[in-house]
Amino acid sequence: MNPPTPRVIVPNTSRRDTLIAIVVGAALLVFVGFGVMSMSKPHASANILSGVIVEKQFTPQKEEQVSFSGRKLQGTKQIDGEYVLKVRVEKENRTYDVPVEKPVYESKKEGDTIEFVRPPSEQR
Repeated sequence: MNPPTPRVIVPNTSRRDTLIAIVVGAALLVFVGFGVMSMSKPHASANILSGVIVEKQFTPQKEEQVSFSGRKLQGTKQIDGEYVLKVRVEKENRTYDVPVEKPVYESKKEGDTIEFVRPPSEQR
């Protein structure tokens, strides 16, 4: 009786295909890593300004704000008017109009410092 002939195993993928798969996988891993690292940088700090209040303005506009959630009424709120603080930012060499809520408006006085977010049209 003759011994059985050994089976020859033919690889499904060539070395070229394996190398391409490894390079593409590594590139994707680097891309995802770069995305995670760039998301963790504190970009918001460039949009926070600090300045001195130079003027307080109140514009009386009696109105009622109604908020909805879907089709249901969530609540209503009475607003006396618009509360605005004029804030001088020396770093930017300009004065900003900062809309605030009534408690903040009442708690601050001219000469106080305040931090606020840069207007959306000027954000970096």
